[in-house]
Amino acid sequence: MSSPVTMAVNPDRANEILADFHQRVDGIIRKNGLDHHGKSNALASVDAMKSDYVNTVMSTLTLPVTSEGELLSEMNVALVQIERLTKQIATQEATQIAAIGSAVNKSVPADSRMWNNVIMDTASRIEKISTMFADQINNMPKSLRARIDSDFAGVLDAINDNFNRDPSPGNANIVAAQVKNSLDAIEKDLSAAATAVMKASIESLVQQKMTEVQEKELSLQSTEAGMTKPQIDGYRRIVKEVRKMILELGSSNYLVYDKVIRNQKLANIDSKISILETLRVNSSGVAQSLSGYFGNTAKRPTRRAPALNGVGSTIGMNTAIIGAAPKNFRKGIPPGFAGFAGKMTRNDIANKHPPGTAKSHIDAMFHYMSKGMSFEEAHNKANREGFTPASHDKNFGGGPNPFV
Repeated sequence: MSSPVTMAVNPDRANEILADFHQRVDGIIRKNGLDHHGKSNALASVDAMKSDYVNTVMSTLTLPVTSEGELLSEMNVALVQIERLTKQIATQEATQIAAIGSAVNKSVPADSRMWNNVIMDTASRIEKISTMFADQINNMPKSLRARIDSDFAGVLDAINDNFNRDPSPGNANIVAAQVKNSLDAIEKDLSAAATAVMKASIESLVQQKMTEVQEKELSLQSTEAGMTKPQIDGYRRIVKEVRKMILELGSSNYLVYDKVIRNQKLANIDSKISILETLRVNSSGVAQSLSGYFGNTAKRPTRRAPALNGVGSTIGMNTAIIGAAPKNFRKGIPPGFAGFAGKMTRNDIANKHPPGTAKSHIDAMFHYMSKGMSFEEAHNKANREGFTPASHDKNFGGGPNPFV
């Protein structure tokens, strides 16, 4: 039969030592002002030391060589280490709290009424400038936009730096003047950029309108054959007026800033150009009609009869083929009618004009051609008498049989 295990320290006494140890550790924590942490991780290192001592007691309790004095000695060592550790934790925590308090209680420009006014005025001015030049800033390259942001931020940083250096009210007045000068310079640069952009836009618009007028003028010059002299003089006068209006558009400074006036000027220019386009369409149709009758300058082929009985031919050759004499194609042409064989109906005349030609113009041409005039002569005569292709409000002749 085995003998019972003899313990060096009574278990009840060991429990008393551990209870005393825990009580003394809690006292150290309270003394150093760390009891508010409870079971948080802030005291994890202290809890680890406590666990090390408890494990030492439990593992050596049954060893014959272990005495109660040794357990108490180990407890005192552990308590000294815990005391030192809790003091370090408390010191660190106090330093952190002091730093936070210093940051919270630090004086800032907003705490002073005068400095706060400087900040508020500056922020309001920056917002006003940004809104006023928003379109120009948004269309700038990224690097320029970043520079403008940096300039605005620099103004605000300067206020804070000057306050930290000298928070007196007198310095606040000095800084307010410096801020105004800085923002004035930024606004001046943005205004110059906006003016340059607008000027370039106006110059581009002037060139565009000049090109448009030049195109219309060239087109009208190519169709002058379909116009009367008053029409030619009229379109040339309009072209001159439009060019003058376009030049005024580019040289007037107030147009750069007044969008309403600029649009009014553009509307007047476009109206004049529209008149030129109407003249071009009408004259182009007439010129094309005239070209169908008078514009063909190609040499007509000459039909020749074969030689008869050797006259004009090689002797001995067969000249039996005899061709008929060419027919005179001008027979039947009314007196004074050039370039056309036969009479023209109203439909024939209308088909040689662009759609929308006034009926009075067709009637007048029909009347004059029936009197022996050529197509071109009748056209010019009708225009001179006021029956132009656009005279829809007129009635040529009048009466049931005006040409009888």
